[in-house]
Amino acid sequence: MYINPFSHKKTILLTGASGVVGQALLARMNAHSIICLTYRKPITNSGVTTIPCDISLPQLGLSQTQLKDIAKCIDCIVHSAAVTDFGESDELIHSTNVRGLENMLELAAIAQVPFYYISTAFVRPQQRKDAPSEHTYTISKREGERLVRESGLPHAIIRPSIVIGNSTSGEIARFQGIYNIINSLFRGFLPILPMLPHAYIDFISQDVVANAVAAIIEHDCMASEYWITSGNRALTVRQIVDLLAEFGKTRGIEVNIPRMVSPDIVDRLIRPAFMSELPKSVRKGFDWFAQVAPYLCNDEPFPTSLPEMETGFGIAPLPNLETALTHSLEYWANQTKVCSGTKAKKDRVQLAKGEC
Repeated sequence: MYINPFSHKKTILLTGASGVVGQALLARMNAHSIICLTYRKPITNSGVTTIPCDISLPQLGLSQTQLKDIAKCIDCIVHSAAVTDFGESDELIHSTNVRGLENMLELAAIAQVPFYYISTAFVRPQQRKDAPSEHTYTISKREGERLVRESGLPHAIIRPSIVIGNSTSGEIARFQGIYNIINSLFRGFLPILPMLPHAYIDFISQDVVANAVAAIIEHDCMASEYWITSGNRALTVRQIVDLLAEFGKTRGIEVNIPRMVSPDIVDRLIRPAFMSELPKSVRKGFDWFAQVAPYLCNDEPFPTSLPEMETGFGIAPLPNLETALTHSLEYWANQTKVCSGTKAKKDRVQLAKGEC
């Protein structure tokens, strides 16, 4: 465990502790005192204090006395809570990601402590000509960054890209985002991939994110923006698909490499001609994927702050991305059993019969 020798033990208020980034942060920052604001899922980590509340409500749904008591004992706030599911309603996304943030900023103002905001690398303007209009999630994060900058509080804005499992164990709190795409590929549900092979998909291991965030906090960095991304080391769609196919072979599964086409071709030609022939559930899944897939791709790599943080903060270098992704695949496969030969074959048979 890395501990910054120049940092004193802090009392950190953390939101979103049950999420992917939050769980990784809890594991990394166990040298500090952590207070977690929780909504539905309790936090059972040893030594962590939990306070049930709803960040979307005024005063977090707490009394004025409770709020002041919290404010008195914290050194900083790490705001990781957010609705990231593209399938959720615009209202839920806005109430959590924007109103919830406003309420947390009010608490930070009462406490007069630094505010560390976990945003997303996808607030960067899309570079693809065929990129879809911004999703409500990205809009909410962009608005969140504006609120943080204009709050007048000491702050840092942290922008991770797609987060995958631990770089060595592959462990992750829940499978989301890129794992849904992986699942569809292994089950044979994506004969066509609305992504161009040369496009970049930037992902980062959760422990890399946690180490970077912890280093920012422990070095008392404020008034800065940090891109926690793979940058020019990001893999292309073709590299990722080829890696998935090779991994499938190790599990006795033949992964049919899908045809990679421009999302524009999908919308103009493939969808009108063929989508009506597919089972309803498959159409629904493909519609979701067609919405998300081009959003994840970029013609140019993201900016990255990791090289500077390696030099300035002493964090570990970025792990090999192919190895890290393979470890995440191994953990995912062992947990879900999707890669078992029998299940994969059954899924393809059901798809052919229109039963999925």
